[in-house]
Amino acid sequence: MTQKSFVKGALILSIAGIISKILGAVYRIPFARLVGDEGVGLYQMAYPFYTLILAISTAGIPLAISKLVAERDHHRDEKGIKRVFKLSMGLLIIIGAFLAMGMYLSADFIAHNILNEPRAALSLKAIAPAILFTSIMSTLRGYFQGFQTMVPTALSQVFEQIIRVTTVFLAAFYLMPLGVEYAAAGATFGAATGGLSGLLLLIVIYIWSEKKRKKQSIPPANLGKEETNGEIIKQIIYLAVPISIGGLVLPLMQTMDTFIVPARLQAAGFTSFEATGLYGQLSGMAGAIVNLPFIITTAIAASLVPAVADAVVAGRISTVREQFSSAMLLAIIIVLPASVGLLVLAEPICQLLYNEPEAGIPLAWLAPTVLIVGIYQTSTGVLQGLGKPFIPVISLFWGALIKGVLTFSLTAMPTLGIRGAALGTVIGFLIAVFRNIFKVSKIIGINWFKFKDHLLKPAIAVIVMGVTVVESYKLLLATGLKQELSTLIAIFIGAVIYFLILLIIGGIKVQDIRKVPKVGEKLADILKKLRLAR
Repeated sequence: MTQKSFVKGALILSIAGIISKILGAVYRIPFARLVGDEGVGLYQMAYPFYTLILAISTAGIPLAISKLVAERDHHRDEKGIKRVFKLSMGLLIIIGAFLAMGMYLSADFIAHNILNEPRAALSLKAIAPAILFTSIMSTLRGYFQGFQTMVPTALSQVFEQIIRVTTVFLAAFYLMPLGVEYAAAGATFGAATGGLSGLLLLIVIYIWSEKKRKKQSIPPANLGKEETNGEIIKQIIYLAVPISIGGLVLPLMQTMDTFIVPARLQAAGFTSFEATGLYGQLSGMAGAIVNLPFIITTAIAASLVPAVADAVVAGRISTVREQFSSAMLLAIIIVLPASVGLLVLAEPICQLLYNEPEAGIPLAWLAPTVLIVGIYQTSTGVLQGLGKPFIPVISLFWGALIKGVLTFSLTAMPTLGIRGAALGTVIGFLIAVFRNIFKVSKIIGINWFKFKDHLLKPAIAVIVMGVTVVESYKLLLATGLKQELSTLIAIFIGAVIYFLILLIIGGIKVQDIRKVPKVGEKLADILKKLRLAR
């Protein structure tokens, strides 16, 4: 996979992720107005079970399939590609159907005995079919990603979200007269209609792409002994299980905070009411903001897996080094300004979004995790492509363990309080990052790292940006502009300054800009004429 197509794949998935996130966030306000807080509560009750089951059953499958398909595509092993696809599809249909049926049949028990809300049973039953549809869809997404084709995944993500949001509104509007539980159940059924729509779109694209592949008539390679079905299934499980476990660690870390943080804040002298409010600021407000940039680094990691797998099969470790170096540079350039921006404008941003400037305190302390987790995700993508899926899981396990210990001890200190909980998260992820980077460097060599490109130039640009943002925000406020508008303008000025400085000092080069699909060539020519890029 060329560097250009790697960047293109990451960009396509990033755009799709951003559109999906926007669609998923925008509908919540009118939906809440239609069904009220009670309806929103019933709607939300079903989703933790759904996401947990999906994390267990499908989180690692697309990446596992993409790696195995990429390896066989390199050898022109069409028969092997088909067998990987068919076996993974069969495996996920069985798993998806079993879990969907289990969710449907246990809905009444969960609603009565775990949620203590019998009306939630309807929502749990309504969301159950989505498990099967999403399981099958994940196989198709992994298949396309194995050919380094990210457009089908991106299109299905956006289409799935559009249909889901449409279903939420229609169900809420037409079923509300029957009762709030029916409106909530109809809204949760949006996960099923969205999943089915995304699946049908992928099936159409699959049929079209297969006809196109047959016309190409690529001669098969002589690969010697054929793999057994058992060997292929073993490879899928070996790759998918650790990735799925890794996907579960993050929700478990958040669950751990639920038990530790409020209790330790009370131990520090805060009342129960104050502790609950501070925890809400940390997890519900600061945490939600910090998670947004991960859309892009998740896309980078997903694009890396098949690219690295292809290079490994070809025995091109130097190519893996180049891919990792480029991916790290791309990740750092994106998440570093986001991290610093959230740090220096923490309180104004929380005022803008939540009308709660106090939430800026945990946000400022949590801001470094944007950079740290971005690097962790990128290094994880390379390790998965190298066929070392257990390393990131172990790294994250040690990080979670250290985070738990630090959160428990630091949060109870009156001088730190909620800052201690944020600091524990930062240090925990930092440990995971150091271990991942050490392991990657041990396999591919340390010379992927370029001091000027990966550290010095981004640092210079972000320092200038940080100072500019703070000063422009103060200046805008002094002119009598509203705080919210001053924040937005300061963020825009900061983004422009950051990328201009990077262009001037060579942190972003002409060849990097040319890799951006559609507009890259023209933009590079314009910047070169203006002498803003090297």
